[in-house]
Amino acid sequence: MFNNSSDSWLVTEKTLVPEMPNLLSCYRWYLRDKTVSNAQANEACSKHVDLVRLGTGTDIVFWLLGILIITANVVVLWGIIVTRKLSKTVSLLLANLATTDLFAGVVLLYRTVGHLLHSAMYKVILTFVDLTTLTQLLSASALSLLSVYSYVAIRHPIFFRIHAGSAERYVGIVLACTWVSFSLLTLSPNMGWNCIDMHILTTGTCIVYYPVAFVIICASMLLFLCGVMLFTNISTFIAIKGRRKKRFGKQVAPQVITVTAVNQHRINAQDEARRKFQRTLHRARTVMIHVVVAFVFWLLSSLFVAVCLVIPNMRLGAFACMCANSFINPIATLVRTPDLRQGIWQKLTRSHRIAASGFMRNRTIEDEVQSGPGNAPSSQDPTQKSLHAMKELPQTLKKCDWEIYDDDLETAGLEETSSKRQTETKLTKLKTENLEQGRNEQRQVAIVHI
Repeated sequence: MFNNSSDSWLVTEKTLVPEMPNLLSCYRWYLRDKTVSNAQANEACSKHVDLVRLGTGTDIVFWLLGILIITANVVVLWGIIVTRKLSKTVSLLLANLATTDLFAGVVLLYRTVGHLLHSAMYKVILTFVDLTTLTQLLSASALSLLSVYSYVAIRHPIFFRIHAGSAERYVGIVLACTWVSFSLLTLSPNMGWNCIDMHILTTGTCIVYYPVAFVIICASMLLFLCGVMLFTNISTFIAIKGRRKKRFGKQVAPQVITVTAVNQHRINAQDEARRKFQRTLHRARTVMIHVVVAFVFWLLSSLFVAVCLVIPNMRLGAFACMCANSFINPIATLVRTPDLRQGIWQKLTRSHRIAASGFMRNRTIEDEVQSGPGNAPSSQDPTQKSLHAMKELPQTLKKCDWEIYDDDLETAGLEETSSKRQTETKLTKLKTENLEQGRNEQRQVAIVHI
């Protein structure tokens, strides 16, 4: 099939080249004999660029999905930066999840232009699969950390409160270790741990371009992380249900409570503890939603992989379905985190006010410049008027900042007033109950005397 010349690896006109359904078949056909090197196979298979390029419809879907994923997660990251109400540990965990999901959107965009960045066409597929595997492992680890955090907060609240100060340091160390270890593992095929560079593509010990050992290690890690998510979230769900049954099933006898400053302080402390616990429950339910959505999309991707055995063209649908989870995660975070949503809205409102103030100031400057000769300010030339207006601009912006600050104080005051009203309502209710009980006791004493 090959001649004895220096270009013996090249296909001659008499050689019957089979039709290549995919790039892997091309490499297998050229590397079936040990006489052809990897560089020569790359040169031959690089002519089949159509096997690497996506169709127009697939390009559009990948671009739209990638842009939506990047935009949604950038909004979440920006909200985490500008919101100060979230704890540092929760902010770190949510930022880690958003960063991982944003990276998934970048991977989708890379797939549409990857063939322009590599001379060896198999590197396009190899890099895309490696980066997709990295994003899924990092996403699973981020959800596992959130699940463990909620599990400890619900199942072991005393341990959680004792170690709350050092939780941020531990989370940072774990995140650094997972990012470094998973990056080294998933990018190792690009460093040479693949069947083409190891010359074992045609020996039958490979799964596509990857050695069997690499596939087993990645699958084992993903299954382990899924097991952690299942165990922690099921345990948390059972604990929440158990506490709800105890709360509704317990019968509390009515007691006479004397309204004093100590009791009022105790009532306020109990209300604060109850609010913290409700926020913890809300956060745990949010993590459950993230985990359920992730499992749904991973199961759909598995179905796509099964369909690929019959219809090979559906392989890209599995990757798109895998990465679609990265668009649902930021939406669920924004919907289920009121503090984050409120911080983003306040920042947008403040930016809009500043922009509107600057725009109105520019209009005022233009009106002064274009004013007629009868007006007093027109005695100055337009340059001086503009300079005078620019000098007044910092004062205007400062005034706008004070207005925004006053609005924030007013909002905080309203929240504080609402909390005080709730406390006063409870105290009034307690006083009324005490008075009623005292009257009933007096009536009973009077009846006994009679």
